[in-house]
Amino acid sequence: MSKTTNEHQVSALSLKSIKKKRELEASINPVQINQEDLPKEHFTFEDLKKHWDFLSNQYYTTGRMLMSSTMNMANLSLNDTVLTVEFPNKGSQLSFEENLYDLVSYIHKKLNNYHLKIEVKVNEHTEIKKAYTINDKLDYLKEINPALDLLIKTFDLDIKP
Repeated sequence: MSKTTNEHQVSALSLKSIKKKRELEASINPVQINQEDLPKEHFTFEDLKKHWDFLSNQYYTTGRMLMSSTMNMANLSLNDTVLTVEFPNKGSQLSFEENLYDLVSYIHKKLNNYHLKIEVKVNEHTEIKKAYTINDKLDYLKEINPALDLLIKTFDLDIKP
């Protein structure tokens, strides 16, 4: 008997030790789930985007602003059950991949489709438009809000460079 507990010590070569070893291995090893048995409901890109945006807002409100902004800057494309997430640089990709498990779990549950795979890519050739001159800035604002052009015409505003 051991001094600290009232249990008997088990010999390493006994049948009891083999049984205890198997029980320990069974408790350590998770149950294997057959991927084909998991639900595979049909979903649209709009469904996916709705849950993507909701989760991004949740991340923002809970203080995980970096993940939220990373999700917002990603370019998404869906091909059957493969979601391609494209980022403009490697840093954004790394930041996104740190939180990928939580995202995938949430999306799988909400869409009830566990066959969805997420493929992360970096496209450093993504062109970022920058407005340098006053006319460039005005054109950019007109793209965002076409009513600005009406405002300029109504009040006969003159934009000088």
